[in-house]
Amino acid sequence: MQRPRTDEFVAVLDEVVRIARDERVDCLLLSGDVYEHKVASPEADRLLFETLVRLRGEGVAVVAIPGNHESPERWRALAPLLAEIGVRVVTRVLRPEDGGVVEVPSRDGVEAAEVACVPFVPERFFSSAAAALAGHERWGREYASGMGGLLAAMSATFRDDRVNVLMAHLHTDGARLGGGEAELTVDGPCAVDPERLPARAQYVALGHIHRPQALDRSPVPARYAGSLLQLDFGERDQAKSVVVVEASPGLPAHTRVVRLAGGRPLRDVRGTLDELRALAPSVGDAWLRVVVHTEGPAPGIGDRVRAFLPNAIQVRPVFPREDAPPAGPALATLQPREQFVAYHRSEHGADPSAELLSTFAEVYDAVREEHG
Repeated sequence: MQRPRTDEFVAVLDEVVRIARDERVDCLLLSGDVYEHKVASPEADRLLFETLVRLRGEGVAVVAIPGNHESPERWRALAPLLAEIGVRVVTRVLRPEDGGVVEVPSRDGVEAAEVACVPFVPERFFSSAAAALAGHERWGREYASGMGGLLAAMSATFRDDRVNVLMAHLHTDGARLGGGEAELTVDGPCAVDPERLPARAQYVALGHIHRPQALDRSPVPARYAGSLLQLDFGERDQAKSVVVVEASPGLPAHTRVVRLAGGRPLRDVRGTLDELRALAPSVGDAWLRVVVHTEGPAPGIGDRVRAFLPNAIQVRPVFPREDAPPAGPALATLQPREQFVAYHRSEHGADPSAELLSTFAEVYDAVREEHG
C-alpha cells in the first residue's frame, strides 16, 4: 500500500480510546508492531503519542513491548518519557524481579495484575536474551523449545492474589498468518508450540500475527489481537477487532471480541473496462487491486481504470497470448534501462513510450549522481 492512510488510523485509534473508556478498561496491552517500520515518521509518532495521552486522560494504564517492526533502542530511549504519561515499556527480556514483570493496579486499587513481558527476540539473539533468566542452560539451543522454557521462567513469579497475564511478541505453531507478515520472522523453526504457553497465566496476549485469532491448543485463553486495519491485500477478508479481557485473581479469564469499524476495506475486482466501469458505483471507498481483461497490450491502462476507480492501488492487465514470450537474458545481466524495459513489457505487454524512457533516464541519472 503506497497511499496515505493517516485518516484511517485516526479513526480506528479514536475507536480504541472510546472502547477503553466505555469498557472502563484498567490497562491496555500493546503487544508490539505499533509501527510498520523501525524508523517512524513524525506523523506516526504524533498520532501514537496523542493517543497515549488520551488514554492517560481516561485513566487507562498502558504496558507495551516492541515487535519485530520496531527499534528496541528507540523504545528504550523513549521509555522514561512515556512513563510520565502512564506507559510502561519493556524493551528487552528481563528477569521478573528486574522489570520483566510489570504490576498494574486496577482503577479502584482493590486488585492488581502481573504482566510478564516478552518482547520480540530474533533467533540469532535468543541465547543472549535467555541468559538473563535462571535455568536457561537446560533449554537447549533450539529456538522454539527454548522459548517455551523462557516463557515458563517469566511466569514463575505469578501470584495467586494477582491477575496473571503473559504478553509476548512471537509466532506460535498453527497460527494462521494474516498475509502481511515478514516471512523470515514467522517460519516453522521459530514457531512456539501453544501447549508451551504457561498454564499459570490467566490470559496470554500475543503480537506478531496480523490475523485476529484465538489459539485452540493453548492451556489458557490466548489470542492474537491482530492489526487494527487491513494492511495488505492478504488481509482483505479479515474483520479487525480488539479483545476485552475480564479477570479476577484465582478465576478463569473471560474474553470478548469487539469489532472495529475504522479503516477502509481492501478488495479485489476484475473484468473488462466496461464491466469495471459498471462496478464502480458499488465499491464504495475500498482500496482496490484490479485485474482488467483486455484484447492485447494496453499501455496507459492504469490511468484509464483510475479515471472511474480512483482508489485502484494496483492495476494489472490480462490478455490472451498466442505464444509464450521468448526467454531473454537473465535480468541481473541487463543494464538499468533494459531492466526497466523488461519490467514494463512483463507488466503491460508493450515497450514503454519514448517519453517514459526519457523520464526514467532523468530519474536514474539524478539518483546515481546523488549517491555517487
